[in-house]
Amino acid sequence: MTKLHPFFLLLLIFGFAKFSIGSSESPTVLVDGGHFNCLPVSTFGLEGIRLWKSENTVSETLGEPNSITIGGGEDDGGSYGIKTYHYDHLQIDIVRGKVDRIYTSSNKVVMPSGIRVGNSMDQIIQILGRKPRNWQGTQSEFSIVTCPVNGDWVQEDYVTLKFNNKVLTSVEYAANRP
Repeated sequence: MTKLHPFFLLLLIFGFAKFSIGSSESPTVLVDGGHFNCLPVSTFGLEGIRLWKSENTVSETLGEPNSITIGGGEDDGGSYGIKTYHYDHLQIDIVRGKVDRIYTSSNKVVMPSGIRVGNSMDQIIQILGRKPRNWQGTQSEFSIVTCPVNGDWVQEDYVTLKFNNKVLTSVEYAANRP
């Protein structure tokens, strides 16, 4: 049997420990977009549902909702219907056949970044990796847009974090449509 030199053995042990346990420093999830902060598109969604996905994707991923409500509105694209799927811990709006809004006020649903309802503002800053630009620490809500995709700086979508007494009470992803 081949013996490992103690140096290589330590390197292997510490390398594995860092890989399996993780670094004590939080990676920066929040991206500096110059005059604004943004979050990677990959972090925009809850429970496997992403904005702009088809209506069929919702029921295929989450199953049948507890209930569905129908509403409507008007924007630059004209009148539209809103179909809201209500699940135990999630609400999903469908507009023009696509996921338009994803909302939760439940601590059972976790954002891809690890943020969840019930986190304090300080915990959220730690998860994001740094304090967001224009973050006062006193506001009752804060929105962050998606980062550009393929160099396109059109800020299509955003997530709004709502707080009460510096504790996260809800998460809402919304499509920025006409």
